[in-house]
Amino acid sequence: MENENQDLSQPQEQPLEVAVGVKEEKTKKMHIIPREKRKKKRILITVVIVVVLLLLLRLLGGSSGTNLGAKVYTAERAAYRDVTVSVSGTGTIKPIHSGTIVGMVTGDILSDSFEIGDKVEKGQVLYVIDAKKAETGVEQAQLGVEQAQLSYDQASRAMGELTVTSTVSGRISSVAVKIGDSIAPGTPVAKVTDNQNMTLKCGFNAVDAKYISAGQSAVVTITATGETVAAVVKNVSGYTTVGSGGTLVQAVELTVKNPGGITGGMAATAQVGNYACQSGGTFEYATETEILAKSAGTVKEIYVSEGSAVSSGTKLLCVESENTEDQLKGAALAVENAELSLRTAQDMLEEYQIKAPITGTVTQKDLNAGDNIGQAGTTVMAVISDLSALTFDMMIDELDIPKVKIGQSVKISVDALPGRTFTGYVDKININGTTANGVTNYPVTVVVENPDAALLPGMNVSSEIQIDQNKHVLTIPLSAVSRGNIVQVLPENAVSEKDGIIDYTKAKDVEVTLGANDSRYVEIRSGISEGDFVLVKGILGESQVSMGTEEEMTAAAAGE
Repeated sequence: MENENQDLSQPQEQPLEVAVGVKEEKTKKMHIIPREKRKKKRILITVVIVVVLLLLLRLLGGSSGTNLGAKVYTAERAAYRDVTVSVSGTGTIKPIHSGTIVGMVTGDILSDSFEIGDKVEKGQVLYVIDAKKAETGVEQAQLGVEQAQLSYDQASRAMGELTVTSTVSGRISSVAVKIGDSIAPGTPVAKVTDNQNMTLKCGFNAVDAKYISAGQSAVVTITATGETVAAVVKNVSGYTTVGSGGTLVQAVELTVKNPGGITGGMAATAQVGNYACQSGGTFEYATETEILAKSAGTVKEIYVSEGSAVSSGTKLLCVESENTEDQLKGAALAVENAELSLRTAQDMLEEYQIKAPITGTVTQKDLNAGDNIGQAGTTVMAVISDLSALTFDMMIDELDIPKVKIGQSVKISVDALPGRTFTGYVDKININGTTANGVTNYPVTVVVENPDAALLPGMNVSSEIQIDQNKHVLTIPLSAVSRGNIVQVLPENAVSEKDGIIDYTKAKDVEVTLGANDSRYVEIRSGISEGDFVLVKGILGESQVSMGTEEEMTAAAAGE
C-alpha cells in the first residue's frame, strides 16, 4: 500500500497547504501517497479517504467547539515589504459647498438662463422676476429722501441763524443786548457803522451848482484843523433853498475816504473846481447798519463790543434755542430713515434678479420661466454645488480614532466607478461619538478631490485612511503570529526542496518584536531574519483559510 501511495505523490508549489486530521498530530512526519496505476482504483481510494476525513471532522467539530478541526499549514519566508497601516470605512459623497437659491420675493419668473448640469459663476443672473411693484417702491423711496432732505436743510438754516453775523464792514457803534436776554426774530442786537467812507453835504450857490455834476473831483477842508482831503461829488440836489443873504442854494453831497482822523459830526467846507460852497456841513458815516436777530432764543455769548472792527460775516453773538436744535435732530433722523427705506427698496429690487451664490454646477432646478414664486423666503428654486471638491463622513471605531489625525491621506474607491481610485484627506474629527451595542464610533469628515468632476453627490464610497507607512521593512504574514509575539520558525530542512512538503513538527517558538501591520502582514523588528521560514497555520473552515467544497477537494485529490 505504501508503494501505491508513493506513485500517487506530486510535487507542489511553495507555500503548500496540507490537511491533517486532529488524531494525526502525533505522527512525526507526513507521508506521500503514491499514484495508482489504474485511474479508477485511484479515484475510488481518494474519494473514500476524503469522505471519511470530512465525516470525522464534522463529528469532532460538532462535539468539541470551534478550536477543533483540520489544520492547514503553510510556510512562508520573512521578506522585506512596504507596510501601510490604514483604517477603513464607507460613506456617501456630498458637495463640500452648496448654495440653495430661495426666492425672497413673490412674482412671475420672466426668464431663466441655465439648466441642470450647467456650470455657473458667482454673481451670474439665473432668474429674472417681474419687478414692477418693486420699481414703484424705489421711486417712492427716492421722493421720501428728497422731502426729508428739504426739511433738514430748513432746520439746518434755522440752526445757523442762531449765530448772528455782521452784514457789512465797519465798526460796532453799539451793542443792544446782553448775555441771558431773550430775543425774538427781528430784535436789534447791534449797530455797525462804516467809518471808512464818510459823506459831507455842503450848500452851493444855485448859479454855481448848474456847473457841478456827480463824479467830479472836489477838495474838502476840515474846519477844526484846516486839513484838506480829496472828495468826489456823489449827487447834486435838484431842490433850491434860501441861504444866508437871501441867495438861493443847492445841496451837493460828497464822499470822502476817511484817512483815519475823521469822525461823524466834524465840520468841513468843500470846493468843486472853481466853485466854493456857500455854506459848509458836517461829516456823516456813509452807512450805519442795524443788525437784527433772525431766530428766537436766549443770548448765550457775545463776541464783540463797541468800537470793534468787523467785516461782513463776522460773528457778533450766539443765541441758544432748544426747539431749533430738536428740529434739526429730528430732520437729520428723518433723512437717515428715508435713506434706509431707499436702500431697502433698492435691495428688494435686486432680489428680482436672482444670482448664483457660489461658483459651481447646477445640481437641482425646481422652477422655470413662467412659474410663479408663491411664498417669499420658503420656495427653493435651484441648488448650485461646488463639485471641485466633495466630502463624506466615515465612522471610525473608538479603538482606531486615536490614530486618525487631520490632514492624513485617504485612498478612496467608488462603487459606481469600478477600477478608479481617488485621493482625499482628513478634514475634521468629530469628538461626539455614537454608541450602539456597546461600541462607540466617531464620524470623521474626509475631503476628496474631484478634478474631472467624475464624482457626483450621492455616490457611495469605500475609503482607507493612511495612518502610517513603513517602507522596506522585514515582514511575515499576520496570521503567523500567535499568543502576542510568538512565531513558529522552521529550519531549512523542514521544508522539502523537492516537493515543498512541510515537516511542521520541527517548528520552534521564537519571540519577536512586532512593529506596524496592515491587513495581511506585520513588521518584524527583531527575532528573525530575512528568508527565515515561518509556519502559518489556520483552522479548516475559518474565513482566512479555505480548502473548498467537497466536490473541489475530491477533484483536487483525484488530480482532475
